[in-house]
Amino acid sequence: MVEISRQHYSAPGLLERIRQGLAKAGKDPDNVTIDDLGAVDEFHLGGFAATTDLIERLRVTAEMCVLDVGSGLGGPARRLAKTVGCRVTGIDLSADFCDAGRALNGWTGLDDKVTLRQGDASDLSGLDRESFDAAWTLHVGMNIADKDKFYSSIHGALKPGGRFLVYDILAVEGQEVLYPAPWARDPAGSFLITQAALVDHLRGAGFVVEDVQDRLAAGLTSVNKSLERIAAMQVLPALGLHVVLGPITKEILPLLQRNLAEGRIGVGLVTCHKRGH
Repeated sequence: MVEISRQHYSAPGLLERIRQGLAKAGKDPDNVTIDDLGAVDEFHLGGFAATTDLIERLRVTAEMCVLDVGSGLGGPARRLAKTVGCRVTGIDLSADFCDAGRALNGWTGLDDKVTLRQGDASDLSGLDRESFDAAWTLHVGMNIADKDKFYSSIHGALKPGGRFLVYDILAVEGQEVLYPAPWARDPAGSFLITQAALVDHLRGAGFVVEDVQDRLAAGLTSVNKSLERIAAMQVLPALGLHVVLGPITKEILPLLQRNLAEGRIGVGLVTCHKRGH
């Protein structure tokens, strides 16, 4: 199962494609900002606007250390570090994402604040226990089969009282998902669960659930806007999901829109924390 996800997110040559995309947009690595990269490295519904909202909800300060589980190219981690000044450690299964992300850390001057490590998000045994002040995971649980191990592993890495945000794509009871999707080419690599099941898993791992929000409408709006921009341009933008996933993106985005618009999937944001001593 891990191997299926590893193959899905394999992206050889990714950094060079990003470099070429920047050139088309009139940018170069010596002058790039996190906003310039947002279209390609904020790999979740809502992009940088959603990340900004999550940063506010995480409530961290500059002296804190944050864990980003399933960090992708590191876009949200860099935005968090840039906004707050905290240190962020990202863990992601894709070596290609981590390699490219480290280069982007350097381009944006954040390699002293953001560390990206290749590894299995469901096994954080290599991290010191209770060493992080907060954590988040953005559109990652869909690729994790063992949810209990996943959330328990994050719980163990957090200090007592540490906040944890889960922003994820969710299953809807009785609905069939259309594939390919951004997180999986077919059902074999997809492990969606309902909002109720997510809350149960988080509580089972020891978290105190504070708030549960439905983000379906916002997610659909962001996809609609992306497709409208592409239609108006009549060509793919210089930077975007297609730079990461390749030509299949032309099929993925319309199907994602249908999945959201027809209520085949949900989008949820859960805020919780680890109990203090």
